[in-house]
Amino acid sequence: MEDPGFYDSVLKVAPDSFSATGKQPEINWKFYIAGILILTISAYAFIKTVPSFLADRIVDKIPVEWEVTLGQSILERLPIERKPDQKVLVVLQDIVGLLEKSIEGNQPYDLKIYIWPGKTVNALALPGGPIVVFEGLLNQAESAEELAGVIAHEIQHILLRHSTRGILRGMAQSMLLSLFIGDVNAVMEGVTTLAGELETLGLSREMEAEADKKGMELILAANIDPHGMIRIFEKLTEEESEELRKEKTGDMDFFSYFSTHPSGRNRLARLEKQMKPDEKRNWMPLFPNLDWNAIKPGN
Repeated sequence: MEDPGFYDSVLKVAPDSFSATGKQPEINWKFYIAGILILTISAYAFIKTVPSFLADRIVDKIPVEWEVTLGQSILERLPIERKPDQKVLVVLQDIVGLLEKSIEGNQPYDLKIYIWPGKTVNALALPGGPIVVFEGLLNQAESAEELAGVIAHEIQHILLRHSTRGILRGMAQSMLLSLFIGDVNAVMEGVTTLAGELETLGLSREMEAEADKKGMELILAANIDPHGMIRIFEKLTEEESEELRKEKTGDMDFFSYFSTHPSGRNRLARLEKQMKPDEKRNWMPLFPNLDWNAIKPGN
């Protein structure tokens, strides 16, 4: 026999949420959204800072052989000139040789120049020793001293393991991001392919400033006129406004010098201050019998 008061008795002792007529708990959307934002920002900060922290501490433990293999694997992907002008290549490699003599201690890398054809103004330092100089930059330079300034800068990237550190950071960030979103396959793919992407060279402004400083030190130690380094960066700075204009219109070349090398008047000011004690020295021409403008690409 049914008890007419049974349902009313249950409603009196049951939580409101059990009742179709009970009130649903209210959600504080402000706290909910704030929590999501905090979690997102925390995850972003974690992904941006932890890989850098780890990479900076393990990069010196990386064997040189690993760097060489990595650098060569990247180099094989690049459209470098397979039959470069030997006169140009000899000048560039001779500059490397002169700078190498002024490097303190025994450095373990085979510093070798490669030329990338085209009008792009850039230079790249790959892990393990390869230095890729774009023809556009060779055309901008008007002397061996100017070329030496850029090459000294790139040599320091290699000696300081900047490219290796940048790649480690990029790989760690990609792996962490993939783990956060739960894509294990992306983690494995990232490990095998990320190192081959030029974007992952990941040079920071701090790395560039350090390469500038150490590069100028190397120029001075090699008794090369430092005004050449100043002149080449002045030319690049003059082009900066044009590159920024292209960036705003979406026409900026990814491989342009300014996409990977911060520049500007502050950079020039630091270099000029660094060379000031030696500004009035009498400098001998790097290659007295060389007319670079007569042999550089495009002439």
